[in-house]
Amino acid sequence: MIPIRIKQFPQLVKQTYERSVVLRREPPADTTFHLCFFSCHSYFSYLYCSLHSLVKHLHGVSFRVIIFSDTDQPLSPAQVDTILELIPNAEVMLWPKSMGWGAEQIGWIWKAYEYAAVGVRENDYIARIDSDVFFFNDRIFHAVAKSEADFIGDGHFVDFKYCQGGCYFFRASAVQKIVTMIEKESMVALLKSVDVVVEDVAAYYFAKRLDMAVWQTWFMMFPDELRNAGGLTTWQRWKFSCAHFVMKNKAEMLKAYQKEVLKGSAPAEYLKALESV
Repeated sequence: MIPIRIKQFPQLVKQTYERSVVLRREPPADTTFHLCFFSCHSYFSYLYCSLHSLVKHLHGVSFRVIIFSDTDQPLSPAQVDTILELIPNAEVMLWPKSMGWGAEQIGWIWKAYEYAAVGVRENDYIARIDSDVFFFNDRIFHAVAKSEADFIGDGHFVDFKYCQGGCYFFRASAVQKIVTMIEKESMVALLKSVDVVVEDVAAYYFAKRLDMAVWQTWFMMFPDELRNAGGLTTWQRWKFSCAHFVMKNKAEMLKAYQKEVLKGSAPAEYLKALESV
């Protein structure tokens, strides 16, 4: 069997070149990223870590944070206050469960994207960011803003079959087109053509169904890649922009963030915030 790194090497070379070309373009005027988080009380520490990483690393990037708090296990008032201390303009609202499995939950996810896209510029981006994702640079945001794609994601961990969940970006105009399609055909009917009824596979299907420009590029690393590399090396920091902790023991995310990003010296306010659970 051919090792996955060897198998994907041609794609990596191609995407490395494409990304370098995109990043050399002039930055667009007034692009804002509308960042959608679906979270809950028990995920607060991971959510706060993710938000902290955005504040720390997004330079010259206009962004808005919208947190859809699970009605079954909502963020507490103390947790919300802690988030607002970090990002004063963040929006936190109660929202039906949107973990991403099944037509009902995927439907609520797209209602959230629709909400995020109301009144924004067509070339703004609506992004999904999971609570268990932290960033260590803002390169992907600049690449997305300068791209001409409607949908940007990272599919390297699933052999580019689709843009994997954790973090992906839709141009606002693309969200509006998909919402219109859903209204015309219904979510249940659309998902009959999807092999695995989960939000990231569905998002990719919707984009392809409407012949949207999709760009899959490397930017999201996974726990085994971080472990195999022995940490965030110079190469990993160049290749990726964030880490997605798809694992049961998500406490490893907090350990990795403090070690690799905060360099073992977490600010007092950060540590205090994590106690607001």
